[in-house]
Amino acid sequence: MSEPRSVLVVTGAAATGKSTVGDHLRGRSGLVVIDGDVLGRGAAATAHGRRDYVGFWRHALAVCREVRRNGVVPVVPCICLPDQVLTAVEDEVVHFLALLSDAETVRRRIAGRRGVSEVPSPDTHVAFDQRLREVTSVPAPHTWTTYDVRAGDVRQTLEAGATWAEQARAGTVAH
Repeated sequence: MSEPRSVLVVTGAAATGKSTVGDHLRGRSGLVVIDGDVLGRGAAATAHGRRDYVGFWRHALAVCREVRRNGVVPVVPCICLPDQVLTAVEDEVVHFLALLSDAETVRRRIAGRRGVSEVPSPDTHVAFDQRLREVTSVPAPHTWTTYDVRAGDVRQTLEAGATWAEQARAGTVAH
């Protein structure tokens, strides 16, 4: 069996459901979920308050290459912009799922979070969500898929994430 080239990245502002989608995909055949926050703690590029996101993605994609060598596809839930990731790509095909929202929903969801780390600046995440909305595509062979979390409840978001992951793993996601 040849090594998969795919890396699946779930991005979005805080509280849009990245970790929830990642948890939903955890344990599915052929996928390994690697939390971006956990990777960030181990990356010199982002440790101790540094903000070298391209350096972080070089580290993250190196970890993903090791995972891929075991014949499974890594899924990385992480706040990121596609340019940050694609600048660090070597041989990967990155399939993005951007979970989008709006200012009111992002603020409400951040305020309602319980049992997770505090988000110090909701406005930063509102601005990040807007930046993701401005992305219309990524260069082929990479793919860009969006899902508006306002469109439905968490079950619908999970189903959209599962469908996207299966299509990306199978190579049938639209460019």
